[in-house]
Amino acid sequence: MTRLTRLTRLTWLNCQRLAAPMSVLALSVSGLLPGFGGSSRADVILHAFDWSYADIAKQADAIAAAGYKAVLMTPPIKSPKSSGCEWWLRYQPQDWRVIDNCNGNKQSFVAAIEALKSRGVRTYADVVVNHMANERNAATSFPGVATLAQYRSNRGYWQRQILYGDRDANGVLDNGILPDEGQPDGLFSAQDFHPPACILDYTNKTSVLRDRICGNAPDPGLPDLNDTDPGRSWVNDQRKQYIQALYDLGVRGFRIDAAKHMPNQAIKSFVPEAVAQNSHVFAEIITSGGVGSADYQTFLEPYLRELPASFAAYDFPLLNQIKQAFAFGSPLSNLAFPYSTGNALANNRAVTVVVTHDIPYNDGFRYLIFDQNASSSVDEDLAYAYILARDGGTPLVFDDRSAGRSNQGRWRNVWNRESMKRMITFHNRMQGKPMEMLAADSCVLLWRRLEDGIVGINKCAEPRSVSVDTRFRFKWNHPYRESLTGSILPEIKGPIYTFQLPARTASLWMAQ
Repeated sequence: MTRLTRLTRLTWLNCQRLAAPMSVLALSVSGLLPGFGGSSRADVILHAFDWSYADIAKQADAIAAAGYKAVLMTPPIKSPKSSGCEWWLRYQPQDWRVIDNCNGNKQSFVAAIEALKSRGVRTYADVVVNHMANERNAATSFPGVATLAQYRSNRGYWQRQILYGDRDANGVLDNGILPDEGQPDGLFSAQDFHPPACILDYTNKTSVLRDRICGNAPDPGLPDLNDTDPGRSWVNDQRKQYIQALYDLGVRGFRIDAAKHMPNQAIKSFVPEAVAQNSHVFAEIITSGGVGSADYQTFLEPYLRELPASFAAYDFPLLNQIKQAFAFGSPLSNLAFPYSTGNALANNRAVTVVVTHDIPYNDGFRYLIFDQNASSSVDEDLAYAYILARDGGTPLVFDDRSAGRSNQGRWRNVWNRESMKRMITFHNRMQGKPMEMLAADSCVLLWRRLEDGIVGINKCAEPRSVSVDTRFRFKWNHPYRESLTGSILPEIKGPIYTFQLPARTASLWMAQ
């Protein structure tokens, strides 16, 4: 075993000089860690990926009992249906004005919102407004002729699925300008799209903003909506109506899909100010690292700088740092102060993740999976313990019910595993309690949440012992119970205490 020697009030600069693979290092920092201020948006989000709206409503009691405070749902749009109902179809909009897709319709969406709300859980919507569906040989008229014919042939059904776009309330979709004349109108035509071209270079910001997300040739790609021409406001006006309609329906969180493909000022303009101030808005901007990475500087840094603080983002800088820190030969101490090193977003801007749906289902991002091809991962479990037990960001838990079943269904029923529920309980109990890092080395992190919580993570294959100064840090002669096992920590009775951290384990102790 390795005993960690405590260094009092060590500055971060000194930590950087001392930290090295397999180094022995203990840290003490007074007060709040940089960037770790309290956040009113630190409640845990369940990403119910490809869950039906009806299943979410049925599970509302269990979701609330597990400690989740928000559920991110399938994009509430009209999207294609197929016999296999592949997950990616949900990200191919045919119409924003109605909700009807493989996971349900407006009626079941509203039922899910109400079921969650009655149990104190908020609804978040996955918002797909950068592009439209890749269909009908790269058509740029939406919805297409066949879809408009569906609206006409079953008017009673589609009237019940209208989210917005029926200004005269006659149950027939209009285009927002002219009366519908009794027939459903379209939403977009060719003039509302950028010229067809595929993104070939993702370091070219102009191309990323104007061109299409494409698969391998000869795929024509997803028609990219024109939001870069200051003289054309139609697209952003429709986006704004869509966001407002979802908010009016009861949605209180918005994940902005493909945010790097839209100008920041467009995003700001189509999220109404009152909505941004009274809900949780966060962007999907995937980067390969923090401030030192080119894609961070090209896409994420301008988003954070140009948009108000009410606009958050997935914390891909932190995810990259977590993945590296758990890798063989990399020190876990790199996770002691990630914000200070530019490898984490500020607390109030961060949605922290261990895995998102983009990672397993896109070959280019699978490198971010812990134990990439395995059906389970201890490191992934430890990473969840890290983001749920630290003070920083809003944690998101990914649960996958898609037909793809990546990694042998590895992420199915993650949401209600006993260990996950216990970590969420710890997270909720520690809300608002500042964090102090006490020890960090190549294998171990140890921190406290005031006197009420203690967290130890050991990524290595051997047990570790960590001795720390307990004065004014813990409750002496008081029981602490470990959240995952239920075991009681031997009582702290003096100024020095040695914590025993089992191999490949996270320990989350709560004062009783």
